[in-house]
Amino acid sequence: MANVVITQLGPLYTLEEVKEHLRVDTGDDDVTIQTYMDAAEASVLQYCNISLVPLGKEAVFKVAAMMYVATLYEDRAGLEGLPKSSQLLIDPYRWLRV
Repeated sequence: MANVVITQLGPLYTLEEVKEHLRVDTGDDDVTIQTYMDAAEASVLQYCNISLVPLGKEAVFKVAAMMYVATLYEDRAGLEGLPKSSQLLIDPYRWLRV
């Protein structure tokens, strides 16, 4: 088994960063946006079958998750699942079960 060194734990992004990405100026939807942020972060990790973001790949996962937050925020039904654009970004880090 490989040795793994965890240098930092924490969220991929802040509420302020996501609100800027969504172009939201008010605090009216903060609770909803935070919920979408948590769901998006969990979804990108689940899609890749990993529990932590690979070291040095935080930006890729951050963008993928932010795109998913935008999709959830704009289309609150979320019927499409993880957007194809997010999938394309994180596919190289996906562990497939055999």
